[in-house]
Amino acid sequence: MYRLLIVDDEPAIVDGLYNLFRSVDELDLEVYKAYEGYEALQVAGKLRVDVLLSDIEMPGLNGIELHRQLQRLWPRCRTIFLSGYNYFHYIQESMRGGALDYVLKTEGDEAIVEVVAKAIRQITEQSQFEELIRNAKSQMTVALPMLRKEYMLDLLNGDPSTAASRRAQFASLDIPLAPERPVLMAAARVDAWRPDLPPRDKSLFLYSLNNIFEEFFAHSYRTFHLAFASDRVLWLLQPVLEDPTDPGHPIRYMSEMIESVQAACRTYLQLPCSFIVGSQTYEWESLSVVFERFSLLFGRGLGQGSETILTDRPALAEERQHGRASLTKMRLLAQCLERKQPEKFFLLYDEIMMPLAERTDLQASVALEAYYSLASIFLSYLNRNDLLQRFTDRPGVGPLLSYEEHASFSDMTKYFRSLAESLFAESEDETKLVSNDVIGRVRAYIGANLTGDVSLTRLAESVYLTPFYLSRLYKQQTGQSLTDYISEVKLKTAMEMLAGTSAKIQEVGAAIGYDTPSYFARFFKKYTQMTPQQYRDLHRKT
Repeated sequence: MYRLLIVDDEPAIVDGLYNLFRSVDELDLEVYKAYEGYEALQVAGKLRVDVLLSDIEMPGLNGIELHRQLQRLWPRCRTIFLSGYNYFHYIQESMRGGALDYVLKTEGDEAIVEVVAKAIRQITEQSQFEELIRNAKSQMTVALPMLRKEYMLDLLNGDPSTAASRRAQFASLDIPLAPERPVLMAAARVDAWRPDLPPRDKSLFLYSLNNIFEEFFAHSYRTFHLAFASDRVLWLLQPVLEDPTDPGHPIRYMSEMIESVQAACRTYLQLPCSFIVGSQTYEWESLSVVFERFSLLFGRGLGQGSETILTDRPALAEERQHGRASLTKMRLLAQCLERKQPEKFFLLYDEIMMPLAERTDLQASVALEAYYSLASIFLSYLNRNDLLQRFTDRPGVGPLLSYEEHASFSDMTKYFRSLAESLFAESEDETKLVSNDVIGRVRAYIGANLTGDVSLTRLAESVYLTPFYLSRLYKQQTGQSLTDYISEVKLKTAMEMLAGTSAKIQEVGAAIGYDTPSYFARFFKKYTQMTPQQYRDLHRKT
């Protein structure tokens, strides 16, 4: 229930309005009254006021000053000024003072009730909006760990970023790292889970593993941890204070302390764990390569043992992985294809394939992996979009299904580029066809239902789209809003009936959805600058 405070120095007006609003049940109001400004302040000092309906010119404390003081008590209060003066300076001053509306006493009870109802609607909408924001913030707090994980996994898998974009994301996700500074990296793997440990508790033990890690590092490092598999955790670290005279100290410290972390996991968690420690700091742009390298180290050689501590050796690893780094971005290539982003796709495609260009022999391991990765991406896309049969019926589909069809790596690169161009072109054509079909169906519905419901909601239902998307699609494809098109059709129909039939003007209005002659006349005059009768008379003369 909302509270309305009525203030005027004319008792008859206050009492009349007081009785009026007490009788308006649909507004659900508690109504209070005061006969001058200071009395109104006393009421507001005891009770919350939602709507102030006040005269402007009052002795002592005028309406504008009352509004200002009431705003200090109840900032959400909506003020409506009620006056017998129809002077511009009154209206201007009241609006500048923050009033919601201005109504003349001579406008009658109906107008005054409507202005108060408008104020209540706005208060209700504002309350609902604030509730939505509170719920969104609450949900965001719950979802924050998951959002952090998704964003950081994207970076680690090669999603391109800039210091500016990272800064914005780090701030919104509360990631405690500096986006422009390089990071240290460490990773852990649980070598064997305790046999008595229920599967549901594994994530808790990974969390405990992180707690142990932070016990040793949190005092000197800003850390961010990420459980990227059921048995693996990754840490990104930045020293809180950097010593320019000994830039290698953070790396040495981390290498020396990892053994203590490993021992604590064995003692307190009864879990054997293996670790990889980065041997240098890494720029954010290179993290995907380093992440790939860490994953490979856990799966080969000494990394397959138990309770090992390995050091990342970039020079040796890069020599062994020559050309593989760019392949980590294949996942992003699939996203661009799915999201219909041709420009981004081809930039990324060149970025992936150019480092492999010297691999002229398709049998080279990295080149072979590139082929199968691309073939998998395109076959999956064709399957999901019911395009596989259409493309397999075309000449030249062999190179998609067999790497032996390619004479060289260069030929393979050109083939998949050409295939992507065809798919993007086909997608664009299909989008145009679907859009044209939707617009045609909407126009047909409007033409057949001028006397019925042609609201945006009903039109959207007729083509199985949301009202917002239909409105945007129609404007994008035609350059005209749906509302303007409906008005155009109605106007054209009315003109034809007025000029070519003997139907009564009321019947013409009803034929285009206007049951009230005055509404039809207002609509017609808005677009033609003449009444329906004037238009008919003018046409008959010519």
